[in-house]
Formats: sequence, structure tokens, C-alpha cells
Amino acid sequence: MGSGQDNDAGSGVVHRDDALTTQLLASLESMADGYMLIDGDWRILYVNRVVEAQMQRPRTSLHGKNLWEEIDVVKGTFVEDELRRVAREGAGAATLVEFDYPALGIRIGVRAFATETGGVALYIADVTEAYALQQRMRLLQGAVSRLEDMIVITEAAASDVATPGIVFVNEAFERLTGYTFEEVKGRTPQFMRGPETDVAQVERMRQALSLGHAVRGELIFYTKAGEKLWVDMQMAPFRAPTGKATHIVIVSREISARKRAEAELKESTERFRIVAQATVDVVWDWDLKTDMIWWGDGMRVRFGYRYDDKPQIGESWVQHIHPDDSDRVVTGIHAAIDGVSEKWSDEYRFVRADGSIAQVVDSGYVIRDEGGIAVRMVGSMVDVTEQRELEAQLRQSQRLEAVGQLTGGVAHDFNNLLTVILSNAELLETRLAHDEQMHALAEMTRIAAERGAELTSRLLAFSRRQALDPKPSNIEALARGMEGLLRRALGEQIELRIEAAEDLWDALIDPLQLESAILNLCINARDAMPDGGTVSIELANVCLGADVAGGERGEYVMVCVADTGTGMDEATIARAFEPFFTTKEIGKGSGLGLSMVYGFVTQSKGRVEIDSRLGEGTRIKLYLPRAKDARQAQREEAPEDVVIGNERILLVEDDDLVRVQVAAELRELGYRVVTARNGPEALQLLREKEPFDLLFTDVVMPGGMNGRQLAEAARAILPTLPVLYTSGNPDIVLGEEGRLASGVHLLRKPYRQRALAAKLREALINHRSQNEA
Repeated sequence: MGSGQDNDAGSGVVHRDDALTTQLLASLESMADGYMLIDGDWRILYVNRVVEAQMQRPRTSLHGKNLWEEIDVVKGTFVEDELRRVAREGAGAATLVEFDYPALGIRIGVRAFATETGGVALYIADVTEAYALQQRMRLLQGAVSRLEDMIVITEAAASDVATPGIVFVNEAFERLTGYTFEEVKGRTPQFMRGPETDVAQVERMRQALSLGHAVRGELIFYTKAGEKLWVDMQMAPFRAPTGKATHIVIVSREISARKRAEAELKESTERFRIVAQATVDVVWDWDLKTDMIWWGDGMRVRFGYRYDDKPQIGESWVQHIHPDDSDRVVTGIHAAIDGVSEKWSDEYRFVRADGSIAQVVDSGYVIRDEGGIAVRMVGSMVDVTEQRELEAQLRQSQRLEAVGQLTGGVAHDFNNLLTVILSNAELLETRLAHDEQMHALAEMTRIAAERGAELTSRLLAFSRRQALDPKPSNIEALARGMEGLLRRALGEQIELRIEAAEDLWDALIDPLQLESAILNLCINARDAMPDGGTVSIELANVCLGADVAGGERGEYVMVCVADTGTGMDEATIARAFEPFFTTKEIGKGSGLGLSMVYGFVTQSKGRVEIDSRLGEGTRIKLYLPRAKDARQAQREEAPEDVVIGNERILLVEDDDLVRVQVAAELRELGYRVVTARNGPEALQLLREKEPFDLLFTDVVMPGGMNGRQLAEAARAILPTLPVLYTSGNPDIVLGEEGRLASGVHLLRKPYRQRALAAKLREALINHRSQNEA
């Protein structure tokens, strides 16, 4: 390449005779990479055929030319700097550079070596594809390093995948496990196993890999800090072009949060199920996406439907709603689901498995997704049947109580008038005995007054203001003693049956009032059977528990009067005890029969039940409190003759008509009578010197002092003074539950002269007996 060379411009090759030179040139021409020789002045001395092809120029156009001018793309770049550095440093200096050659559309890689003559030798390669592959690999490596999933690559083994060492881990692995690549390099991934790692799952995955299959499973590994790390692991062999597995690629997604959520959900679900089983409510869970409802065990316990903890379609609920309520309830719940409400609630009738109807309150909470779409409802159904029945009974009781207060007041005033009418009618009846026509009128007046008295007695019975005189009573004897009277009242078309249990208890009851109640019930039964039928009176011992609505627990004697008549509908049953309510034709009934029975039994600490269906008849049950003292009281018969006396009596009565009338009757009976209009006036008279033998006082009086208060004040003046009360509404002197207080004598208005005379003697005689004792 110096003097003595012969140039062959046609071939562009410098010829030498030296065989070594020829061999070197041949080697340069056969190289896979391009070769270019540059002298110290940066002139191109030689290029091989590869450079000629790379530059797409004949080599003759390059020889002797300045490198920086021919390849100007590198001029002024780091490539020029590197090549000049190599030339400057001389022998032994070298560099490797790459640069893009836009004119040719390729990327060139250059290895430069300094020559002994002060130039450089350049080995030039087209690295376009290699550079692209390198970039792709760098991009892939960067992506892998930044994945949230852990990537682990291990060597593959011929037979045991548990032993190969780790050759690569990404950043996610280092972040989640706490181990660096240097700490795990060459180690088997199994070193991360711990006490809760599923060994059977590991073995299953190992077996699948040994067969060359990809495998997936969930495992617990442990971090460097010893914490549990749940992973969803996928393992697959990486194969060379020959098909041989060279590596194992393990991709693991950290699922600890999901597993905790699943555990919490499982615990919450189990807790939900336990609560659902324990509560008396019917708990339900409705998946709105699948339209499947899960029902708690309360559905079986409360309503008789067995679902065995299996979800049911939504129709399983709708089909049990009462037909009259179904449209309203379904419309309401879907309005809540389709709207924005978070809560839904409704009350409706629900059909039990046995066909009976329950009243329920159903409430649910709507659970919505991020878009506000309802995806689930959770709620509970409460059986309020008994509660609603109790509320209805309370409203009925309050209504009856209000009516009772009104009727009690009316009865008091009416009894005062009847007292005058009855007394005068009785007097006229006696004095007009010789005049048949006038005697008949007087008798008619007396009978009308007695019927009026019976009416007011029923009003007082309903309002529970009548004075009861309860005694231990043999109910079977009482019922059978009425058999003749009842048969006459029922008529020949109606059969009467009386059935009593053996060892029937005595009841603590006012026998006269019970007779009246049984008679009223039988007459009502007769009127419900215009074409005839059967009236049955059943007597039995009954023990009522604390859960029985409308009454106290305890022992009762049940008197059940049943008929085979027309029966009553629900609306009629609801009003059956109201005074003056009747289904009979005008003039056929007062509407006070059942109200009197209700008041009497309730006042006697008992209860009444009605069971009736249209076309099937009616059963009315009276529950009478058992008498603990089994002594049977005998009814005292009033004396036939009027008993007279001569004692001095203080009569206190605010009603002028009654006071005048009663005073006259007392004088006719032989008594000496002094009258007073009110309590203060009576006390003034009691303080006078001449004593009284008896105080006969009305109970309800104006002036701030009633009959009981007057009696107490009178005994402060005369401690041994006997007292006889009279009233058309005697609740002031009544003791517990409407019973006469011990030692109290009461004459109910209106009364006949014979009853007046008898009560006066009873009060006087009992007082004397007590004093003598």
C-alpha cells in the first residue's frame, strides 16, 4: 500500500506479488462484515465487496476520498470523536459505535482498531435487525419489570422441576416478596414455602409440569418478612426450537386482598346465615341479577314453606302474596328497585303453606353498583298477625269502654226515673185492686218499668258497672237447672244438648248474671236458626297459657254455647259486642244481649271468644274464673211478705222525685224518716242529739261528696251506724273488678217495695249481729 505498488484501476484492488498479501486480500473479500481501511489523513484506502454493497457504490468511487466527506452523517458526532480518539491513541486502541444511516435506511455498527501507520481499520456490519431485536427485548424487559404480576424464570430440569434455580425475577417479585434478585438467584422457588402452603397442590402442579403441561393453582408462599402471600400461579415450560424445555416461566398474581375479602365474605355470609336462623323474622337475600331469592329458616318455621337453604326464583315469593295485595306490593318493590330508593317496606297479607292468611311487614334494603343499578336486596319479613289482632282487640275494647261510660251514665239517670215510676205503679196496683180496669193499667205500668229496669241492667252489665255478687257456683247444676226454661224459650224446632266434663270445677261467678247470660246466648242462637237446628251447651275445664291473647293465664270453666245457624261474617263479629248493634229486624231485638254478656264476663275476670262462619253456625265461649273455694253458695230467696220496722232512718238522695217517693215508701213500711239532699246536709243532721238507726244514701251525688265519702264521715260521728247504699250506677262502692266490698249493703235501682224492705232488715240485722259478736 506504499511505493512499489501497481494499481489496477479497473479492479480497484492493489496488486502485490507477495503471496501473503494475496491471501489477506482474499480473506477480506470473503468476510461477512464490511471492511474499510483509512490512513492517517482520513482517506479511504480500501473497502471490500461488503462495504461496496452496503454503500451501494462502486469501490473505485470511494478509494482516496475523505471519510468525513463520503460518510458525512457521522461528521461532528460522537462517532467522529471516537474514531479520531482511536487514531490518536495509536496501536491497541479500539472502539465500538453504532449509528443510523438514513440515506441507506439502515443502522450500522462499526468496530474500529488503530493501525501501525496512524490510520484505523473499520469493521462495518448492518445491525438494523439486531438493533430492532435489541430494542424489542429492552422494551419487553422494561414491561416485564413493571408488571404488577410477579415473573420468575427458572432453569428446566430433565426430571425434577422442584430443583432448578432461578435465573430471572422482575421488580414486582422483589417488591412483593422483599427478596432481591441476587438473594434468590440460583435458588429453587420452593424455598418460599411455609406451614400453610398446600403441599398437595404443589405436587399436583409439579406432576403436570413433568408431563410438559402448563398448570395453574392458588398457593400460599411466605415473604422475606415471614408474612403470608397468597398467589394465583401459572407455570409453563419454555421450549427451544428443538422442542426441548429449557426454562420454566412462572407468572404469579398476588391475591392476598382477594383471599381476605373471600374469607371475610364467607365469615359474613355464615354470620348472616346464623342470624337468619336465630331470628324470629324471615330473613331473605334477593340477587336481582339472577332473580334468585334465598330464604332463612324462618320461612319454614313461620309459614311452613321448606326451601332447604336453596335459592328460589322471585316468583316463589310473589305467588304466596294474597291476590288482593299482589299487584300493589309488586309495583311498590319494583318502583324502589328501578328508582333511587335505598329502602322499601310494605305490609300485606301472605298465604301460609296450610292456606291460612298471615299479616306481614316486609322491609328490604336495596344494594346498588357504582352506576346506581340495583343488584341485590336484603331484608326481613315479620309476622305481625298476632300484633294486629291484639291492636284490633284493643281498639274494640277502647270503643266498647267509651260506649260503656256513656251507657253507664244514661243508666244511672234512667234508674232514678224508673225508681219513681216503679214505686208508684206498685202502690197504685195495690190500692186499685178493687178496680179491675185501673188495676190493669197500673200493672201494665209496673211491667213496663220492670222491662226498663232490665234494659238498664244490661247497659250496666255492658259497661261493667253493675254490682256483682260472685259465689263459688256449680256450673253444671246451674245449666241443668235452666234446662226447662231454655227448652221453652227455644221452642220445639230446636234441639238442646247439655254436655259437661267430669270433675267440672266450680266457677267464681254471680249465678244470677250467668243465668241471664246463658239465656241471652240461647235466644240469639234460636233467632239464628229460623228453620230449626241444634243448640249445644258444653262445659269444660280449661287452662289458658300466658301467650293467649285477650286474657290472663290461669284456670277457667268454659261455657260454650254453639248453634247450627246462619253464622256471622267478619264485619258482624267485629261489632257483635257493641250495645244496640243487632242484625235482627227492627223491634225484634235491643242489641244488648251480647254486650251484656261481654260486660258481665269481663267484669268477672273472664273472657269471651266468638268463632263463627257464614252457613256453618256460631260458637261463643265464656271463660269463667275457677273458684278456689269449692263451697257452693245457696241462693237466698227473698221473703214473700213485706217486712216492716220502726227504726229512725236518715235518707240522703239528691233527686227530688226519688227522695220524696222513697221517703213515702219508708214511712209506709213503718220507719221514721229524715231526709237530706246531699252529704254536707246529712252530716249536719247526724250531729244532732237524736241518733239514727241507719243511713240510707244514694251513691252518686253532687256537692263534692259521694255516698261512700258520706258513710266514712258519718261513722266518724256514729261509729256503729249501719249504711245501706242505693244507686243506678254503683261503681263508687264496688270493690275489685266490680264486686261489692266486704260488709257493703247495696240496693240496686230501680227496686220494688218488697226488695227495699228486705234490704233494710238485712242491713239492720247484720249490724246487730256484728255488734253482739
